[in-house]
Amino acid sequence: MSDLKLYAYDLEDFIKSIVKKHTESDVTIYGRKDEDGNVTLFSPLRYPDKISSLTDSMTLSDYCLINGRMMNSFLGENIICADLMKKKNGAFIVDSFTDTEKLKSIIKGSNLEDYEMYGGNAMELLARIRNSAMPNNEGKVKVVIDHFFKVKSVGTVILGFVLSGTLKKHQTLFLNPPGIQVQVKSIQMNDVDHDEAPAGSRVGIALKNADIEEITRGSLLEEEKTDLLSEITGSVKFHKAIPEEGRKNGEVFVAGHFIYSRGIMEGNKITMDRPVLPWDDYILIKPNSKPRVIGRIERISE
Repeated sequence: MSDLKLYAYDLEDFIKSIVKKHTESDVTIYGRKDEDGNVTLFSPLRYPDKISSLTDSMTLSDYCLINGRMMNSFLGENIICADLMKKKNGAFIVDSFTDTEKLKSIIKGSNLEDYEMYGGNAMELLARIRNSAMPNNEGKVKVVIDHFFKVKSVGTVILGFVLSGTLKKHQTLFLNPPGIQVQVKSIQMNDVDHDEAPAGSRVGIALKNADIEEITRGSLLEEEKTDLLSEITGSVKFHKAIPEEGRKNGEVFVAGHFIYSRGIMEGNKITMDRPVLPWDDYILIKPNSKPRVIGRIERISE
């Protein structure tokens, strides 16, 4: 069995036959469970008004489904974001009226170059892509959190994804930030209790010694305490579609990995207003630019 994470933009009618709605905030999370494994699908509910809805929805995806039937600036932002996040597996959903040759010319030379132009049935497409997920069961446990709440008689509960390693019941981990030790009291997958959860799993976890006031979207459960970054130093790479005006130093937001945080960019360094978790790379956003997604910074590890 496999766990597959999908991103879908502007495809509510297309996806309704393959997944059911689970949770909804600025990102709608859908799911499916059958004999072939689990499917989680993210859709950016508050996009295009809220650009972080796009980056949060796409960040974990193994496979992108993008509505290619209407060519506008929002399709362009989706293409740029997927290219910068190196999302090489995906399909454009098209119909007989879609100018597929124009779409192919737009994505030529990008990470989306091999995306299929698909006009068929959603279930048939899902059957073909079920094996796209490549979870990393090796290495240390890392769980990214996307929702959290209090449950009477249970305590603090988080929802998230096991990014690497195998999460185990009663395991002691660090909640980063704020860097405090917590214990995994119980693990659920699809409302069923489990003693462990492999990488790729969508999990609900009851935590001991954690208050919801200490958790934010994008917080991590890890085996070690992690120091936050006040400055991000690395290599800034602007997307080829970004005009010179959008490449200037100044205010920028770093996004991806469920992070959306303001900083000031000076060359290859970004000074953050608030410290952020250390990731290998971040997507760069300028909310008042067109397009708003402008590039990425690949961090130089200390």
